Amino acid sequence: MLKRPPRETLTPRMIQKVVGAGTRDSSFATAAASVRELAECTLSAKQVRRLTLQAGRERVAERRRQVTEFTGRTLMERTSAKPGVQPPEVGVLMLDNGLHQRRDHFGEPDRQTHWKQETGGLVLSMTSAVHAEDPCPDMPAWLFEGQVVREIANLAGRRESRDNAGEPAEADEPAELLAASEPGGFEWTPRLLARDVIASTAGAGIARHLECVAWERGITAAPRQAFVGDGASVIWNIHQRYFSQMTPILDLMHALSYAWRAAMGLQTPGVYRRWAQAIWQGRVRDVLAELREHQTRLGPPCQTPASDDPRECVARAITYYEHHQSRMAYPAYRRQGLPITSSLMESAIKQLNQRVKGTEKYWTHQNVEAMLQLRADALSDSQPLPTFWTRRQTQITGSNRYRSAS
Repeated sequence: MLKRPPRETLTPRMIQKVVGAGTRDSSFATAAASVRELAECTLSAKQVRRLTLQAGRERVAERRRQVTEFTGRTLMERTSAKPGVQPPEVGVLMLDNGLHQRRDHFGEPDRQTHWKQETGGLVLSMTSAVHAEDPCPDMPAWLFEGQVVREIANLAGRRESRDNAGEPAEADEPAELLAASEPGGFEWTPRLLARDVIASTAGAGIARHLECVAWERGITAAPRQAFVGDGASVIWNIHQRYFSQMTPILDLMHALSYAWRAAMGLQTPGVYRRWAQAIWQGRVRDVLAELREHQTRLGPPCQTPASDDPRECVARAITYYEHHQSRMAYPAYRRQGLPITSSLMESAIKQLNQRVKGTEKYWTHQNVEAMLQLRADALSDSQPLPTFWTRRQTQITGSNRYRSAS
């Protein structure tokens, strides 16, 4: 029968294995089971939790020091290529939000829900060809009836219904559909070379971290650069303030979803296919002109509209396209070999959520920040954790005693 070792008998290598399981597995209990089966070491879920979160807090502290050091550089240094780093052909940044539940604000009168947002970011090195003309001027047939478009549109409708009723938002997001939505098999689709993942509960405060990692990977010195996101205003505020030199691209699937909802509200045969083709071809003004005609005919939405009210669907589509039409030049993006969807970001959010999101999972702010850091590290191609463990070992002062590995 395996015995539970006291903490001081755990070797540094064993602690790495425990933290790795605590980061990858869906819970600390399953991580403890993995350690027991694979490493033949019996630890409780509480011990795995303590070791994992301690390492996560140390990584958060390291990250903050790195960001502070980066922001202390001159503007010229921050906006120039990092010495010794070869920029990729295409540098891409993406941002999106995930959800987790918090338990350290129970009892506060202004809290309607325990769900809180974390922000995830991607730093992508990519390669692609540049084309003299649009390599795909006609929208692929499978995208006209894409399930992801309907799912995003239906999700938006459900959220609006809850908002109007004063109910808390759910945590569902069709990430598994969005993750598979990137048009593939085309020469204009950029090919991924490397990705780094970042994640934090800091909201817009993640911008400096994103800027730091982008500089480290040479993204902001790439000859072609893109910043991709959905319609969230906080994402585009970050772009405008920190990354305005990058080509802004609105995720195609979210753009199509507003046309879908408006078309379903109008129930006019063929209108969605016409609008979708126009959006694909960058003719957003044509879509806006039709939408405004329908709004004039239907009249403005009422003060408390239903989510499927045609007047409301059309009004929301008009507002969305008016705000984002400058980020919807999809033919130009395809010519430049830039991505037109945020599917890679949605996939990363799903991978982050696999660890922190669940109806039975409640976190404190400090603990979820630590776990998000470790999870992002584990998902990054640059593999920051091995070098972290090496640094950590060299900093051991002798106050902790470890059994030497045989």
